[in-house]
Amino acid sequence: MVGQAEENVMTWLNIVLRIIPAIIKLAQIAEKVFDDVPDSGTQKKQMVIDAIRALVEGLSGVTFTPELWAKISGIINPLIDIAASFLFPSEKK
Repeated sequence: MVGQAEENVMTWLNIVLRIIPAIIKLAQIAEKVFDDVPDSGTQKKQMVIDAIRALVEGLSGVTFTPELWAKISGIINPLIDIAASFLFPSEKK
């Protein structure tokens, strides 16, 4: 039998897995929005984070407390970084 804690973890894991394609699409959109803005990586990432937060709140019906959002963003931030590194590889070596 699965307990409530396990159900909650599975629900959040499901949400995270469902938003990966959204992260990729939003990163592409942010790249276009800030195309002419030099050194706009932080702004692009913030745009994606804000959109993902709104998306997840809409999917889950939960308004995040700062503590809960800190946990979720701890997962989302690296996913955004990974998506950006694959979509927009740096010319620097």
